[in-house]
Amino acid sequence: MGFAFAGIRKELDSPELGKLFIRLQADCQYFAPFPDWHAVIAFLHDRKRGYRLKDRILWRLIRCQQQGDQGKKLGVVFLAVFAPAILSIYKHGRKRYPFFGDEDLLQEICTLLLRMLSETKILSDKVAARIVGQLRNDVRDLLDEKSLDREWLHTDVLDLFGADADTRVSQTLTDESGIGALMDLLGVADARGLLDLLARRRVIDWEGKRLIEATLIGGKTLKEISRPAEYERLKYHRANTLKAIRDYLFAIQKKRNAP
Repeated sequence: MGFAFAGIRKELDSPELGKLFIRLQADCQYFAPFPDWHAVIAFLHDRKRGYRLKDRILWRLIRCQQQGDQGKKLGVVFLAVFAPAILSIYKHGRKRYPFFGDEDLLQEICTLLLRMLSETKILSDKVAARIVGQLRNDVRDLLDEKSLDREWLHTDVLDLFGADADTRVSQTLTDESGIGALMDLLGVADARGLLDLLARRRVIDWEGKRLIEATLIGGKTLKEISRPAEYERLKYHRANTLKAIRDYLFAIQKKRNAP
């Protein structure tokens, strides 16, 4: 399933992670009882014993991740440690938001997890529960935001923003309700060209254009590209921009299809 799980066991046996494990054993007594990463991960997955030691091990790994270049190699270890939670969140997300592609959703979940572990201050008790709880919330917020994007856009327009040039050309251009005919009518080749045209025609402003490019085309979330103080304003502005695009294209379609 995606980049997150392919080859993880092989990576755990890599020389680089082997050296890091030996260093951690020398620096931290909590790793002394374990012969390798596989044993550590098996212990962390065991639900019947050692909760206090699990907290200490996880907290130490997170500190290592956040404090130096060597810790950056721990990404594959964290993916292995939290694989059960990742799969659980993934399955739940696929049920609620079936429009999200399998590989895309897994990649988003893993990216959110690794970013959290690199940037967020984690308390030293109930470490795994705190991480999984925060990851569930972050994934839910991401999917809610993606879902709202879909609600604002007509199906053809949504397909346009998610399609590459080859996909668009392969569609039936003679279909009066299709993307191809609409794009030909407007004289643009792709979604970026459409946004540029709408900004020049003052259907949307340039800030709105950049927001849509970054989120719907670039695949970023609004939280990723905005400061906390600006989030609510940009969220409202993006919603108005999407509505303006939808209304404008609806008007063009109506005019084109009129007898």
